[in-house]
Amino acid sequence: MAIYATYEEYRNETDMLDIDEHNRGTIERILGSASAAIDRFCNRPFGFVALDVAAAKVYPGSGKPYQLIDECVTVTLVEVKDSVTDTVYTAWLPADWQACTGDYNYPDYNSTPYTMLMCTANGDYSRFTYGRLTDRWQAPTVQVTARWGYAATVPDQIKTATIMQAARWFKRLQGAMSDTLATGELGQLLFLQKLDPDIAMILNSGRFVHPAVGRW
Repeated sequence: MAIYATYEEYRNETDMLDIDEHNRGTIERILGSASAAIDRFCNRPFGFVALDVAAAKVYPGSGKPYQLIDECVTVTLVEVKDSVTDTVYTAWLPADWQACTGDYNYPDYNSTPYTMLMCTANGDYSRFTYGRLTDRWQAPTVQVTARWGYAATVPDQIKTATIMQAARWFKRLQGAMSDTLATGELGQLLFLQKLDPDIAMILNSGRFVHPAVGRW
């Protein structure tokens, strides 16, 4: 699991440069917990940061000019079986396909993460081999090698949300996990026992929450 902010970033963002070094381990653990909480809230069990190396995944072919895939930042190889009962994948040339995102009627070729492959107009193939064998079973007919994940590096909003949540939890920990804490500078602070509403707003408005569909 990726941790979306470092101890140094936490200190700089919260203006706590004079924080005691013995708190470092505690803050780093809280940053890890905040990162995990954001992954759960956004329904992303594999996190936001893409794999360092490309890996292969297989899919039942759509039988259409487009093929839905998992989120990825780069696609390096597309292989397709010639028929649903074939056992060998044929590598398509880069000119045969193009990675994109958005609606298949209006694909966006310029934004990541990619979530779809499209057959090109001048390629050798017009559709991805249909993977359905029966009404209840579909065979893998498309194999895609890619760097899977939402982004190559931590998105700025995710880093900010992680630091905000960690700062909230650290302050609660200093107050013996009380629901309220009184300070001379700020008066009485009320801590909600869930993800901070401002953080939820950042994640929802940034469209980082993955819809809970199928195996997600």
